[in-house]
Amino acid sequence: VSDRQANDNNGNCATPYDTNCVNADPGDNTDLCYVDMERNPEAAGVDGGFAIYPGDNNNGEGAVHCHGMAWTNDPRSPESRYKGNNIFFVSMYDHLYTRGYVRNVPGAPMCGCIDTMPVVSRSDCTQVDVTELWVATYTPATETTQASFELDLDPENGIQIEFNACQGVNNNNDLEDYYNRLVRDKEASVRELADVRKTLVGRSGGGDPKIY
Repeated sequence: VSDRQANDNNGNCATPYDTNCVNADPGDNTDLCYVDMERNPEAAGVDGGFAIYPGDNNNGEGAVHCHGMAWTNDPRSPESRYKGNNIFFVSMYDHLYTRGYVRNVPGAPMCGCIDTMPVVSRSDCTQVDVTELWVATYTPATETTQASFELDLDPENGIQIEFNACQGVNNNNDLEDYYNRLVRDKEASVRELADVRKTLVGRSGGGDPKIY
């Protein structure tokens, strides 16, 4: 995991690039525990095996950055309908273009579903906050036509999307606690949260925070 964008207050890449941005580190926000290569054999190039990273320092994995997103099980909700926008914003714009974060953890993909990723203590998280402006048009009946009613998104200001830190039950910008909130609000299942916690194991390495 490397930082390739200088002077953006994210990671320690600096100019000149050829001397101060070689193997630069991203902003460290998690403890990488281990990589189970059976989770994604295509990325690992082998059918199984483990890479274990003891400690959360340069004697372990060094600086690692983990960021994710989640959405509700309701396909009509804004989180579900605009999840593609969120994925593009986080992966391509915010982290690759703006921060310059590149490279995967060896044996794991750089981007993927949570059950294919390395086991870590925690992850940052981004949610979408969406405002939709609709325009209602009523056309009264005439001698030759029936009355009609149309409801459409405003062509200029119909959709406004803001990308913000996830709001969890107890902590913001925390993927596990955001999913905890989805469970509390009955927008995700307890079983799904348990699956999330197989990858986001907490600082204690498998704690079980309260489900609200």
